[in-house]
Order: sequence, then structure tokens, then C-alpha cells
Amino acid sequence: MRKWENLRNYVMNSEHVDMLIKPLEEFVKKHPEYTTIYQGIQLQIHFYAGERITPGHPQKAMFSLVHVVKGQPGSSRVMVTMHKTPPDLQLIEESKGVYWGEVSPRNILLRIDIPFLYAFDAYLLKKYVVYHIRFSVAQDEKRLTEKECEPLFRGYIGITKRGYLTRFTEHEEKARSNTGYLLHSVWHSLLQEDIEMNPVIQIGATADTLKEIYALEEEAVEKMTLTPKGLNAIPGGMAGIRMMHELRLLTSTKVGVDERDTALEALQQKAHGHGSPCAHYRRGHMRKLESGRLTYIKPCWVNLKSSENMLEAA
Repeated sequence: MRKWENLRNYVMNSEHVDMLIKPLEEFVKKHPEYTTIYQGIQLQIHFYAGERITPGHPQKAMFSLVHVVKGQPGSSRVMVTMHKTPPDLQLIEESKGVYWGEVSPRNILLRIDIPFLYAFDAYLLKKYVVYHIRFSVAQDEKRLTEKECEPLFRGYIGITKRGYLTRFTEHEEKARSNTGYLLHSVWHSLLQEDIEMNPVIQIGATADTLKEIYALEEEAVEKMTLTPKGLNAIPGGMAGIRMMHELRLLTSTKVGVDERDTALEALQQKAHGHGSPCAHYRRGHMRKLESGRLTYIKPCWVNLKSSENMLEAA
């Protein structure tokens, strides 16, 4: 009998996990062969919970819709979508659990993507997890161009050793108060301008030690989300820590995840505007033009000599 250890201990908070396990158990009964296939299967689970998905506030799923999609590019994953109100989806093939309909990003609280190998406990998650937060923007959102959307699609990569939704909620709170760093600044602008979008979070990798997880994060950030490509203002892992130490935002290079994130917040909040002759960081943000459209102003380093090889000013 499956214990669903990853879901219970790492991915979903206790008040939400039972909502997810039931449709997964039904999926295993109908398609046992798919749980060991890691290429091209999507299991889409749609929930309407009626309230915000917040740790410490239990919710009862009003209903759930399960949709199996085959032949999709990339690794197999469970896509859990939390809706504010019942989604406009219609069952068109009951035997296969196939639904059809439009899902508005505005109606989505968040989507959690869980690779099959973690969803079905093929591999147990270790102490630290690399997570990925990105944004899905409505296709008909006219205030953002494809160029401005690219950093949103690529998003932000970070590390946590706590519950997945707990870390997400912390990021969301900082975005609403605009007290964090680049990710939160851009997210805050999207909320302020009422952009039709929804956040997506996904597990990327896992490790038992800081050394291992920093190496995994550094590689992932460099490849996918380091500015100007995405919303990581500095390199991941030890490369970013060495940079923050050189800028005297960290007193040592032997620091944990929380100390690194606190220094990154200090960097964003103390960023200078235009005109300073001293070496400084110019924060990234969304700028509203006179036309009403938004443009993404990527962060950059100004008059910085010794760290130019770590993070090139765009």
C-alpha cells in the first residue's frame, strides 16, 4: 500500500493532501502502468476549494476533475490546479476522464506541477528541494508583449527545506507587500495592474546536503532563470553567495538558505536609482508606459568592476 510520503511530508500541507491523494489512488487503479513512465503523460487535477490556499486554513474540495493527457513533451507530471470558483470544464468522455473547456488564469489561485517520480514516491524527496516559480499569463493580455512575458514564463528558482506551499505563501506575502527581491517586485506589479495571470510552482531537484543543493541550484539558475532571462537577480548556489560576500552583504560564504535570502532582500531594498557614480545595483521592476502597456526593466549592476564576471550588466 502506498504511503504517499512525498505528498504528506514535503509537497502538500496536511490540510490539502487528502484532497489530492484520492484522485491519485484512482489513477493508480486505472493506469498502474503510467506511474513508472516518466515521459509524456500529464495527469491534470482541477480543484475548487472555495477559499484561498493558505497554510493553517483547512479547506474542503467541492469537487475535483481528473484529466489524463498522453504524448506531451517533457517529463510526466501531475498538474494540480486550484480554482477560485468552479472551472468551466465539461466531461466529454467519462470512461477516460476527459474534460474540455477554457480555464481563465484569473480564476486560478495557483498550479502545482509534481513530477511523477515524486508524486508516486518512485524517489523520496531529500532534505533540500530546488523549486521553480513561474507565471502563466492570459494569451489575450494586451498590456504585455511576448518579450516582456519571457522572464515571467521562465520565472524564479530557489531552495527550501520546508513545506512547498509554506515557501510559496511566504513569496506571495512578500509580493503583495513588495518587501522582497526581484521576483516579488515583478509579481507585485502584476498584482497591482490586475494582470490576468496565475503562478505555477514545480519541484526541480532534491538533495541531502547544502553543498549538493547549491550545486543543483547554481546549474538550474544559470541555464534557465538568471537575469535577464528570468527573475533570479544573482547566480544560484555558491556563485551567488560569493558575489554577495564580495559586496559585503554576507559576512561569510558559509551560510544557509535563509541567510542568503535575507542578504538578497537587503540588496533589492537598498538598490540605487539612476545617477550614482558608485558601484551599485539597479533593481528590476515592471514599468507602466503612457500607453498603459507594461515593460520589464531588468536589473543590472552599474560601475561594478570586480563582480562583472559573476553577473553581467545587461
